[in-house]
Amino acid sequence: MRRGTVALALLVAATAAALGARSPAERRVTVSPDFSVVLADGRISVEARPLEGETPVDFARRLVVDPATAGQILALPGGPSSERPVVVPYAALAGDVKLAAIRALFPSDVRATAGWLHIAVGEESLSEIAGWFTGRPELAAALATGNGLGADTVGRGTTVRIPVDVLLPPFRDAAALDETEPPHLSYGEDEKGRYALYRLRKGEALYSAVVVRFTGRLHAADVIELAGAIALRSGIDDVHAIPVGYSVKIPLDVLSEEFLPPDDPRARAFALERAETAQFARPARARGLAGVRVVIDAGHGGPDTGTIHGGLWEATYVYDVAVRLRKLLVEKTRADVVMTTRDARLGWKVVEADRLSPRKSQVLLTNPPYDLADPVVGVNLRWYLANSLLNRPDPGKKRIPPDRTVFVSLHADSLHPSLRGAMVYVPGERFLRERYGKRGPEFAAYREWREQPVVSFSRRDRIASEGASTALAGKIIGAMRQSGLSVHPFSPVRTHVIRGGREWVPAVLRYNRIPNRVLVEIANLASAEDRTHVATRSFRERVAEAVAAGLMDFFGADGTEIASADEAAPQESQAAPAPTGKPAKRKKAPPKKPERPSG
Repeated sequence: MRRGTVALALLVAATAAALGARSPAERRVTVSPDFSVVLADGRISVEARPLEGETPVDFARRLVVDPATAGQILALPGGPSSERPVVVPYAALAGDVKLAAIRALFPSDVRATAGWLHIAVGEESLSEIAGWFTGRPELAAALATGNGLGADTVGRGTTVRIPVDVLLPPFRDAAALDETEPPHLSYGEDEKGRYALYRLRKGEALYSAVVVRFTGRLHAADVIELAGAIALRSGIDDVHAIPVGYSVKIPLDVLSEEFLPPDDPRARAFALERAETAQFARPARARGLAGVRVVIDAGHGGPDTGTIHGGLWEATYVYDVAVRLRKLLVEKTRADVVMTTRDARLGWKVVEADRLSPRKSQVLLTNPPYDLADPVVGVNLRWYLANSLLNRPDPGKKRIPPDRTVFVSLHADSLHPSLRGAMVYVPGERFLRERYGKRGPEFAAYREWREQPVVSFSRRDRIASEGASTALAGKIIGAMRQSGLSVHPFSPVRTHVIRGGREWVPAVLRYNRIPNRVLVEIANLASAEDRTHVATRSFRERVAEAVAAGLMDFFGADGTEIASADEAAPQESQAAPAPTGKPAKRKKAPPKKPERPSG
């Protein structure tokens, strides 16, 4: 029987089963009105409908990996619609949809450095588990041996580790924790409410091992304040002299969603959010980044220096990383490379020096160019510029599809000094609005604002952007780890910033319509060790190389597909003509409550 015929038989059988009686042992998870996952008799299937704004063709291509099966979905009576679900068995699903199904059914599962850690939710056979995660049920015996299990069946709560080298791509490529095993938490309640209990291990401190790891707080003032509150709740007199094994109480209301107990509504909402966005992590393959536009955004610039520590200006050093990344992509790939800023004196020249002289000569390449004098205006004009670039043809007058357009904003953070390494922010769907726009003469002077003063996002736009951007962020973090660069030890990919009691997505991501968009914090300038590295050209070059490698990996390329400088057909666009005179003068706007720029 041909492959397409097999897929059709499975599809029809699954659809018929969906319309009939449900098994009493069935486990059903409704991720959203458009997506449900069913586990019955060891078999997983998905019931899905097209999302708002999604064409039937795009829906079929998203759902399954085999073009023949996609064609059969489109050929079903009436075609796919929001009126009734299409039911597809697990084996026929695209990799990202398999990951989404597993995330929904098994929310406690994690991808650790040792492999995928599967937590059984009921009685499960190792052959079923092997089939789900490796595609090879015959590996059940190897899983039994590797996990010290004496039987083919495991019970609820059993942890089964599936080694990295046998995982199917979606599970192998999922962002891994730095830890081999997830930290153990227990839960309790006292007169002040519910809490998570964590026992400190040797060498761990309250600031990093508890506050940063379990609450997501990163900025110095927030970390210090919360550490004091947790110490008081836990009966700790001296935060610098806590004995090994001491039980620390962490109030549930400050705990990050991934560490909440399973019965907490926020934990369930978080698991469903991860499952829904995981469906959109697969961009079209692009050999050597041909047909891909990469928009490189160096944060801050001009009079907006960004954070300053030890004499290092954030804007100066991230601009250096940006021009190095531009050079790599122009010379070694076929990407259409666009810079959002340009140094009016140096242009995009790579300066071969370790310590860099502070510069205020960068301008934003809007039409007309903007001098970046006001950080709030500057950060908002950046996303207007990004949205304009999404619609512009490449130098050959060809249209670049949105899903082949990438936005990378480069920054350097200012966090608690105990933290080191890179982090990446992505646009968390729950923080995105349906419509947004700015008003005032400071924006109306620019062509990019006049093209689209108000932006709108469908639900599909918001979900797909978080999923695709998270996958891109994971590739960049993975490339950084592989190159030996320091990466933030806890949750290096984040959907939002937490600071001063507020949660938000940086504006440069929040209102940006480019589907694949990330904000990369290359280091923590408040860390003396990170500053030492940032102040070397070799470090900045390695960061640029890692971001380029992450982009290649995201689009399914490998090292053999990177064109040499002679073979490549370098293309480069400018966001606007290079500034030949002074940027447009800004009209003074009335005082207003500032929106904190990203970075």
